[in-house]
Amino acid sequence: TMPFYNLKDLSDALISPDHSTAHGPTISGEQLEVGYYSEPKGTGAQSHHHKSEQIMLILEGRMRMRIGDETRELGVGEVAVIPGDVDHEQTALEDDTKFISFKNTDGAQPEGE
Repeated sequence: TMPFYNLKDLSDALISPDHSTAHGPTISGEQLEVGYYSEPKGTGAQSHHHKSEQIMLILEGRMRMRIGDETRELGVGEVAVIPGDVDHEQTALEDDTKFISFKNTDGAQPEGE
């Protein structure tokens, strides 16, 4: 892996087409990955879980997120911490909602993918 990246030079890929509309670049190191993602209004990620803990930081727009049994609307500057193996889902509430996602590379993909 390279030590430095510029987001504008990276692919705008669909991350997990089987369960999510999130798209954008992902940078993976040996143990961690960070993604700079966008979702269109009314779309998002269906209920899923993965081994890795995940942290999401909202940069633009708003999203409704469910983690386990708790649901909340998040806006710019708000953060969700999703424990490993806990069902979660999200829906973008505004056009071009942008967020950063942090995960361990081991166990980052949803179960079954």
